[in-house]
Formats: sequence, C-alpha cells, structure tokens
Amino acid sequence: MTRTAVPVLAAAAVAALATGCSHNPGYFPYLIPGGPIRQTHAKPGGLGYFRNFDPKAVRLVVTPGQQVSAPLGAPVVLVGSVLDRDDQPRRSRRIEWLLDGPGHIIEADESGVFPGRGYKVDNKYAVTYTNYFTKTITRGNTDPGDDVILAPGQTFCVVSSSVPGETVVTAYAPEVFNWDCGRVAVRITWGEGRFIFPPPAIVRSGSEHTLTTAVNLSAAEAVPSGYRIRYRVLDGAPAVLVSRGGSGTGASLSGTGAKEAETFTDANGEAAVRIVQQTPRPGKTRVAVEVVKPPEPGGTGPGTVVGRRETVIEWAEPKLNLGIEAPPTAGVNGPFPVTVALDNEAAVDSRAARVHISLSDGATLDRSDPPPSRQDATGTLTFELPPVPARAKQEVSLQVRPARLGTVTVSAEAVTADGLQASGRATTRVEQGRLQLLTEAPGTALVGDAIPFKFAVSNAGLAPAENVVVWAHLDDGLKAGTSQNPVELAAGNLAPGQTKVLDLSLVAAAPGRFAVRANATADGGLAASAPAVAVDVRRAELAATVTGPRLAYLHQEFDWTVTVRNTGEATVSDVVVRGSVPAEARVKSVTDGGRVGSASVEWHLPELRAGEQRTFRVTAEAVKLADRAAFSVRVSGEATAARTVQTRAEAAVAVIGTPALSLELATPPGLVEVGRRAAFQVRVKNQGTVSARDVEVTAFVPPELRPLRAWGAADGRVEGSGRVVFPPVAELRPGGTLTCTIEVEAVRAGDARFRSEVRAAHLTAPLREEQAARVTGR
Repeated sequence: MTRTAVPVLAAAAVAALATGCSHNPGYFPYLIPGGPIRQTHAKPGGLGYFRNFDPKAVRLVVTPGQQVSAPLGAPVVLVGSVLDRDDQPRRSRRIEWLLDGPGHIIEADESGVFPGRGYKVDNKYAVTYTNYFTKTITRGNTDPGDDVILAPGQTFCVVSSSVPGETVVTAYAPEVFNWDCGRVAVRITWGEGRFIFPPPAIVRSGSEHTLTTAVNLSAAEAVPSGYRIRYRVLDGAPAVLVSRGGSGTGASLSGTGAKEAETFTDANGEAAVRIVQQTPRPGKTRVAVEVVKPPEPGGTGPGTVVGRRETVIEWAEPKLNLGIEAPPTAGVNGPFPVTVALDNEAAVDSRAARVHISLSDGATLDRSDPPPSRQDATGTLTFELPPVPARAKQEVSLQVRPARLGTVTVSAEAVTADGLQASGRATTRVEQGRLQLLTEAPGTALVGDAIPFKFAVSNAGLAPAENVVVWAHLDDGLKAGTSQNPVELAAGNLAPGQTKVLDLSLVAAAPGRFAVRANATADGGLAASAPAVAVDVRRAELAATVTGPRLAYLHQEFDWTVTVRNTGEATVSDVVVRGSVPAEARVKSVTDGGRVGSASVEWHLPELRAGEQRTFRVTAEAVKLADRAAFSVRVSGEATAARTVQTRAEAAVAVIGTPALSLELATPPGLVEVGRRAAFQVRVKNQGTVSARDVEVTAFVPPELRPLRAWGAADGRVEGSGRVVFPPVAELRPGGTLTCTIEVEAVRAGDARFRSEVRAAHLTAPLREEQAARVTGR
C-alpha cells in the first residue's frame, strides 16, 4: 500500500462514520467533508505590505460590465479575473467582494483545497481565489445554455436582491499594486423591468434639456405603458420641470410645483419631461428619478417604486479665449508664421464667431488658412469662423511678410453671435540673421580610414536663418560618398542662438596633408566661412619575415628568426607577434621574453614606432619526419582605436631521418716484425635511413709504425706525427660502406695503439675506435 492511499482511506473512514451517525443518506457527505475554512490576511506583513509584492498581478476585470439590470430575486453571477501585463489571467489570486445597497451575496467561489479556499464572511462580504482549472457553474436545471464556464484564472460571486433599487458590488484585488487598476465597481439595478435612466448631461445655461426614462419590460406584458416616472429637482442651480407637451415654463406642472413632475410611459415605454433654466446661471442641478409600477389589475394604491436613480444636469456657458502665437523674432527676407486660436474652455458649444486681425508696420498677409472673407482699406482682415465646439478650438494660420526691420504687431478681436468677446496681440521683432561656422577634424588619420569632419553652423543673430547650407570644398586626395565637390550639407532653418552640427565622412587613398575649406549660406544673402582645416594622412603598415633552415635532421636543434618592422609612417601600439609551431617541431627556448604555449610562441610590444624593427629567435628541435613543417607568424597591432593592421609570414623546414654511422677498425693478424709492412683498414658503414654527408675519416698511426700510403674513396694525405687524413666524402648512402686502407712499416718493437676517427655533418661528436698491434724485433 502506498503512502498516498493512507489519507484517502482515512478520509473515507471518517466519511463512513459521519454517514452512520447522521440521518443523511449514505452518499452524503462527500468522500472528503468540506470542513472549516481559515480566513487569511490579504497582504504580507512588514515592509512587504507597502510594496508591489506581486508584480505579475496588474489589472482586475469583472464581467458582465459595470452596469447591470436584473429582475427582482434573479441571481447575478459576477466573474472576476486578475490579469498580467500581457492580459493573461493569473491563477490563485485573491479577489474580495463588498456589497453596498439592497441584496445579498448568495454564494462565493469556495473551490480549492483548504486553507486556500474562498469563503463568505457575511451577506455583504466574501473572499474568493482565481481557479487553476476550467470549471462549469450549473444552475441545477437541464438547460446548459445558462451555465457559466470559468476559465483558469477566473473566480465568481453570486448576488441577488428581492428589494428594488440599486446595488453596488465592489471587487477588490489586493495583489494589484495600482489602486486604479485593482478595484472595479458594478452597479446592479433590481426590478421587474429593465430601466434606462436619463444620463448626466451638460447643457448651455439659460436653455432646456429633455430627461427621458425608458421601461423595457419582459415579454409577459403586452405594452410597457402605465408606469409612472417621477422626476424631482433635489438641489443645485435653479431649474424647473415642464412636461414635454407644455409650452413655456408654467404649463403642465404637477406635484408640488416646478420642482417635481410626473409623467406616464407611452406605448414605447418612454416617459420624458423638460428641465428648463429660466434665468441663465452656471452650476449643477441634481435630479432624482423614480420608476413607479402601477398596482396589479383590480388593486388600489399609489403603486410600488421599482427603480431609483439620480442624474445631474450641468449648466454651462461658453468661455472663449483668443490666443496669438508668433515667433519673437523673424527675418526680413521671408514670411513668418502666426497662429490665431479661438479656444472654448467650456463644456458647451459657442455660437459662430467673427475674427478681425490687423498687422502693423506695413506687414502684409502672404497666405492664410482659411482665407479671409474680406480685407478693408486699413488692411484689417476678417475671418468668419463656425461655432467652437465644447473644449475645442478654431484656428487661423497666417504667413505674415514684414516690410522692413523693426517690429510687427499682430492684433486680433473675436465676437460671437451671442455677444461673447475676446482679444489678443503678439509682437515679432524683425531683424537680420548672422551665421557663424566652425570646422573640426582630427589632426592625423590613416590611409583608407574614415576621417570624421564636423561643421558647426550657428545663428548668432536675433532673427531666424532659413535654408542654411554648408559647402565643404575638398583637396584632391580626399573623397566623400558623392562625386560633388564642394559637398552640399543642408542645415535647414536655424532659430536665433541655435547651432546645428553636420557630419561628413571622408577617405584618403594615399598619405599626405589634405585640407577642407567650408562656407555657409542662407536666404537673404547670409554667409559665413571657416578657416581651412588640414589632416595629416599616414600609412599604417607592418611587415614580417621568418628565416630558418630548409632541412633539419630528426632530433636536431635549429633556429627560426622572426623579424617585425613598422614600414608605415604611424606608430602602431599593442603589437602582438604570435607564431604557430608545427607539430613536427618542439620549442626549446625563445628570446626577448616570449611566452611559449602548447603549440605557439607569443611576444607583446607596447608600441612599434615608424621605421622601428624587432628581431626574435626561436630554438626548436625536430621531433617528427615531414616533407614540410611550416612555422607561421601573425603580427597585429592597433593603428587607431578602430583600426587594426596585421601581416603574416612563414618559413618551412623539411625534417629528414638521421644517418646511423658505425666505425670498424681492422688490424693485421698476428705479430708484425720490425722492417715488415702491414695494412690497417677503417670501415665506415651507414646503417641509417638517409645519406650521411661530409663523411671525413682520420687515422692516427703510433710511433712504432710509420705510415707509407693510404687509399680509399680517394688517396689519403699523410701528415706529420703519424696523422693520416682522407678527403671528405660528400655522401654516404644508406647501407653503403666507406673503406679506407693505411699501409704502414714496423719501425720499433712494442705495443702499437692504432686509432681512427670519423666525422660527419650530422654528428655533434666524432666516432672513435682504437686497436692494438704487437710489433716484435727480428
């Protein structure tokens, strides 16, 4: 039996005991009883309470909508979900439900496992948690069409009311840090019908507005007529209620005077009255609306109030401001923009307006949008503007051309059809602009690199400079991305005091000293020039060579010499010389502090000035036969922060096998008598895999013997002190034998010690052999 089965069996036993001790049938309670639910805190303690302890919870949404109408006693299912930044629902997030007004919380989502289950504290407050899995809420009938499906990340609360009125259910997600996103209020209007109350409205003061309430009943009633709608002015700005069919303000009044009116719904279920403000006065009027259901057929009495709502009428009047936007300064050579704006700050529309605009100091209108309706002899411009909507504006855009240096004043006055007035003015100083130009470039550059030039053009005058252009004249040897010379750089318009920096990238293909001369122009004959700026263009270049033997014997040491030279005109810094050692060689030592790796050698130089040369040596040992073992070198360095120069070189060596020479000295047999002749033989045999080169045989004859002659591959040469030298043999092939014979005469009795030596190109020490011969007297 597994451990997980034990709690299940224990729960089943408890369920069985509970069944046996109660009068409920055997299938109740469920396998695991509901048990108590522990209420928990919504937020963590300590500093976490004041922080965004759940950053993934971003927004709370509740369906259906924020305005719901429902029949009395009907259950309304509210579904809530906590979303993240990607609008994805989050699981196991807490939502609290608070009910205000008539009605009760019937049921809250208690799904889950203790202690993380939802719970209902009382009829006005409940707590639920969003689910992990999809669930279906059924109303217990056979109609699946009214089921509510909860997706993962959703939870629910059911409310109902048997009393007509309005209930506000506030859903609160404590894990959402932003208060504006973590609270949702849902208004539920309870009644037998669905009522549409008049919404709040903003109305021009001194006018009137129609309040309409609609009753949309169920299909059980033939017509929605017979309901009484009661309107009552509660407080606020003075206003009276008038029936829709009444004329003036004193007709068809009912109730307690103009503060209250009643009307019956018509065949369409609508009942309307007019609210009239007899004396214009800004402010807000609060109006209560009640829906009264008539008594049942045969019944008596005033009826039953089944719906209530308040609405607000805000009485407002247009508030116009006239503003003029004009630049503080302008140039004398072109028009400058002016905008005349008629702004309505109020929440109601204004009447049509007439705007008069005048220009001073001889200035004239170049063009405008819209065009003026007329212009009188004094030059005053008249514009006819339509009504200005609430919180909107009407604009007139003008291009004004000054006549001379000085000031231009633009004056405007607006008058609406209902007598509202506004005025304004703006002054622009007309002056001459003044250009300044500065060129900047690096003092040195490298061949082939991009050379950044910067041109700072400024408007040092008090008037704008328009259509500013910088012209860059290039020396031969400098190239831009265009074939034009001079190069045109557009700066556009410059306000007074404004500076624009224009970039131009140039390239030099050869070393030398090259200059750029720049000037700037603008409308109205404005001009400026900058001193020529020269750049010394240098070549950055490295060269490397590697020298070494072309042939090396196996296990023979040899040297590679690396030479690095700066052949350019610019200093190269952070120079790295890296050599790759072939597998057929092993590095024994390096000079100048080089670093030896597993198959590489490396030197670092802080810099290598122009013309400077450095030489390094690598001593290696041939460890493997190869027709070609290449030692390659890569040299790199920084000419500038963005420019790297490099070069390569290599040298190859052939590693061949080592000759194996053996030396054998043959003496005459027996004794040698004084006065007789004898012969000694020196045999040199190559037992290796390659030829031995420059093989040289030397014999040393003792005093008891006198050398007479010597022969072999060539005749030997007898020198003083008994030394016999044979000419070197250029090559002794593998398996070959070199035999040298020395004929001697015995001249003195004694033990004669005959010695021979062999030298070769591959030998670091000669081969030696010595034999004794006995010389006797007669």
